[in-house]
Amino acid sequence: MRFPRMRALFTSLLFLWSIGLLGQSGQMVFDLSAPEVETLPKSAQWMVSLHDANGTLIDQFPFAATSLKQRVTIGPKKVGIYTASYYLDLNGNNELDKGIFGQPTEPYAFSNGARSMFSRPDVANQRFTHDGRVIPVKLQYHFGG
Repeated sequence: MRFPRMRALFTSLLFLWSIGLLGQSGQMVFDLSAPEVETLPKSAQWMVSLHDANGTLIDQFPFAATSLKQRVTIGPKKVGIYTASYYLDLNGNNELDKGIFGQPTEPYAFSNGARSMFSRPDVANQRFTHDGRVIPVKLQYHFGG
């Protein structure tokens, strides 16, 4: 008769453990790189914009750029589905500079490497699961699908 109690105890413990996972959070870590940039100006900063799964802005995080390859950490953030956009603000003016036709003139990227020819890529192509793994991001000048 001990086994039914053990099974109930085990089931209860498993349930409590799974509830804890639903609210779990951790640091969100990005390995950013801008291979097309030759020299990094002193005023440069990495900008990471974190969005929810529907593309709604949660927060924007500036990081002083000390290298053309740099690890940045935000959080803690709940485990879940997000989207993100990134740019290397070369002149430190806190905005993504654009040319006469609206094309970015600073390196940029969207999560999952999503690209589009003339507009932001579809949010469905940008979604990623934050589960604690490091997310590599390569920021580039060019645009297009």
